[in-house]
Amino acid sequence: MSTAKFKVVIRLEKLSKSTNEAPVCLRITKDRKTTYKTLIHVQPKCWDAKRQCVVHHDNADVLNAIIAQKRAAMEKETCLLTLSHEDVSIATIRNKINDNLSLDFFEYAQKYGESLQVGGNYGTYKRLKSVVKKIREFVKKDQLPVRNITEDFVRRYERHLSCVKGNCKNTITVNMRFIAKLVGDIYRNYDLDETSNPFRKIKFGFETTSREYLTAEEVVKIRDLKLNLYSPLYEARDVFIFECYSGLRISDILTLKWENITDDEITLRMRKTEKLITIPLQKNIREILEKRRTIIGRYAMRDISKEYVFGFLKVNERNATAQEMLNAISSSTAMINKRIKRIAKLAGINKTISTHIGRHSFATMLLTNKVDLPVIQELLGHHDVKVTQIYAKVVSKRKEEAINALNFM
Repeated sequence: MSTAKFKVVIRLEKLSKSTNEAPVCLRITKDRKTTYKTLIHVQPKCWDAKRQCVVHHDNADVLNAIIAQKRAAMEKETCLLTLSHEDVSIATIRNKINDNLSLDFFEYAQKYGESLQVGGNYGTYKRLKSVVKKIREFVKKDQLPVRNITEDFVRRYERHLSCVKGNCKNTITVNMRFIAKLVGDIYRNYDLDETSNPFRKIKFGFETTSREYLTAEEVVKIRDLKLNLYSPLYEARDVFIFECYSGLRISDILTLKWENITDDEITLRMRKTEKLITIPLQKNIREILEKRRTIIGRYAMRDISKEYVFGFLKVNERNATAQEMLNAISSSTAMINKRIKRIAKLAGINKTISTHIGRHSFATMLLTNKVDLPVIQELLGHHDVKVTQIYAKVVSKRKEEAINALNFM
């Protein structure tokens, strides 16, 4: 009877391109056959292969303690197994260890969510919570073993999202791709047989949707709508018009400070992409800014450079956590969206609009006025001109519809 041998190694062939981290695994060898069990993930430069430990890392002591703890537990399980079964195979050892590891989808999702919070990825964490909440409602249980996520399960859940939840194809794809990512992680981290992963066979794609936008005439209707200065709709209208004539996202408008503005332009680092952009001040933007300076000046003579231009956010970036900022922006955006829908109705516009429609309207108004795509790309802060080309397709389609309408005249 041969004994099992153990060694902690880093698997560079499984290096992640996105994180530049590789799995550190316990390699178990018996009868010239090998299995690997992932312990942690680190960057290769932080791994000392000779000493089998993490080095040059802020949490080296903690990570090495985790390695030691998991290694001891797995060695114990393996030794007990070989003592009770003389002809134990490497496959038996693999299955035994897997039984003692977390192979529950919900538990893995929770740990993944915790890592997102630690890393400050609160937007992704919020989407994860939404995805997990829906699949929990579907299974009606607190546990979901990954082996239960079969091709049949995936197809049934897809129909549930479509028929019961009423999700569109693109929403379903977002959910399914998130689930596929987590399931794939479990299969890789626990060295499971990936041929059993249903997402190797099933692919979910996005369908092209028409982006709603307002024409220049409709934007003017909203801009010139008579509203009481003290109405809750007034400032919401200013925010929307600001987006229509600047192209900024609502998150950037809500966090825009006076220090970002000079006499001629707005300069800021976009929250979503962290790209630094500069936007010349259009006349409607100037009017809104002058009006807001006047309003603020009525109440106090103070340095307002560090203050928000619009007063929706009640938290300050200097004191709030990233999570608190995300929650505040989401809450304010939802409130503004409700008010904008009321404004559109008052203006006689029969379209379902939201804050992001202002950004779409900005792009399409520029395209209609024959502004070059690279210029629009720069103003919108897109990294890839292909994203900007979506707006060109929208305008082209509307032109085609207009010409086709002449066939019936």
